[in-house]
Amino acid sequence: MNRSPNHTPANRRPASLVTVLAGLLGLAAVGCGGSLPPPNDQLAASQAAIRAAEEVGAKSDPQAMLHLKLAREQMEKAKALMEAEDNEAAQRVLQRAEADAELALAIAKQRATEAEAEEAMAQVEKLEQAGVAAPDEEEAPEGEAQ
Repeated sequence: MNRSPNHTPANRRPASLVTVLAGLLGLAAVGCGGSLPPPNDQLAASQAAIRAAEEVGAKSDPQAMLHLKLAREQMEKAKALMEAEDNEAAQRVLQRAEADAELALAIAKQRATEAEAEEAMAQVEKLEQAGVAAPDEEEAPEGEAQ
């Protein structure tokens, strides 16, 4: 048997133990370093977008209400993901929630603008029927000197 001092089992144990410990520390570092912090800013942005959509009247339009409902559901799902410390997935879901809330806001604003335009057109028609000319249509009657 040719046993050199470097090949004894006693000398191998510390090297194996050091290797195992280094590997475990490496895995722990990857596990801790790989997670994102909670997306609190994105959560606040999503909540603000939902509030804005509600204030503009998204609840009164069926299409806007659908997107508002989706935004709320996604925000609740994101909160659950944050509690489970799946912050990366929570971030993505919150971005979708914010996008849906912004779409609800845009739809509500569009509907409000369309309603205002229809009301203005109805007023113009009333004035025309009453014989009041629009400002750009006012001209001196024929035959009168200016």
